[in-house]
Amino acid sequence: MALLTDVHRRLPSDNVAYDPLPEPESEQLAALLGEGAARLVYGLLCRRRRNPPTAAEISFFLDAAASAGMSADRALRSLRTHFDIATVTRDGSERFELRGWSTHRPTEEGPVLSLRRRSQVLELGFCALCGRSPTRHGVVLEPDLRVPPEWGGTTEPENLWPLCEECLEGRRQYLETYASYSEQIRHAAGFDEPQRRIGELLLALRDEWVPSELIGIVASAKEFQGDYERRLRDLRMLGWDYKPSKRYNEGVRVRVYYKLTRSAPWPESIRAAITAEENRRKAGRRRGKDASGSDSAQ
Repeated sequence: MALLTDVHRRLPSDNVAYDPLPEPESEQLAALLGEGAARLVYGLLCRRRRNPPTAAEISFFLDAAASAGMSADRALRSLRTHFDIATVTRDGSERFELRGWSTHRPTEEGPVLSLRRRSQVLELGFCALCGRSPTRHGVVLEPDLRVPPEWGGTTEPENLWPLCEECLEGRRQYLETYASYSEQIRHAAGFDEPQRRIGELLLALRDEWVPSELIGIVASAKEFQGDYERRLRDLRMLGWDYKPSKRYNEGVRVRVYYKLTRSAPWPESIRAAITAEENRRKAGRRRGKDASGSDSAQ
């Protein structure tokens, strides 16, 4: 598979919201709409985005679902608080098309979560970044997303963690410094393999020194990577290379940055290619040891 060299050609256009729509059965949608008729209509609109339903079809759907307590018109008004639902005419009928988030939807200070999911996140009892807790240090904990929604993050449990208000604000300010790279980051975060997510991020920012924290965020975009440094090292098994830089004057911790120096086409199977390269190197080391032992015997 060839490398994508022109990132922008496969990215959403500027007039499309980057925040993905919630799945009909997701916690995020349940927190927004509850369990009533509006959520049922959202599911219908979501499933029929290629063939939007008419008002009569929505009413029939609500009747069949025993949710006649809310009319189709009222359900659509409720949904339009959060979503862009356009009225279009097709085949001579007025239909309702789900297009994305509303540009005027209410802003949230944090991720939209159900009370159950919120309590699960806060159950850890301390800030995931600084380790302070409400009982010992008097801090207030709030749920936050490891990978923000504009970069493809969801409200699934593995993408949630508790942060104190100070760390939460500091992290948001830090992420805002990369707002101009949101398209590239979202593109990189969309791939299935963590190695490819990291590689595509370094490729998109190949003229920049990329901080390890940002690499860790993108590496965990689909599933949390506790050892993202290993996934970074995997790139060298695939013909990629990079150089690191340690900086000692940016706060109390030493910060590490990386810059891409060489890229290569992606193999059909990243995992298989890494395993094959590992086996090749192990075989080479064994041959070297055997040759050394033979010379010593002579």
